[in-house]
Amino acid sequence: MYNTYVHKSITMKKVKVNEVREHLAEYLSDAEKGEEIIITKHSRPIARLVPLEPSSPGFPDLSSHRKSVTVKNRPVSETIIDQRKEERY
Repeated sequence: MYNTYVHKSITMKKVKVNEVREHLAEYLSDAEKGEEIIITKHSRPIARLVPLEPSSPGFPDLSSHRKSVTVKNRPVSETIIDQRKEERY
């Protein structure tokens, strides 16, 4: 048996430890759907089961784009290397 609360547009359930032990897969599924589960022991909150924040996708692979960029019909990398050589001497 559990109580359901709504807080900051997040559904929250209060569940006893024994209930979580018996139905862990169900509560994990609920958390995956965005629900927050407060686990209680002797009517006191002891833990919180929450969904993970989505991980950032990271930076896109731009290697093919970099290879396609040219300056005066030469790859940018060659142009930069030549400019560096000119500055040194």
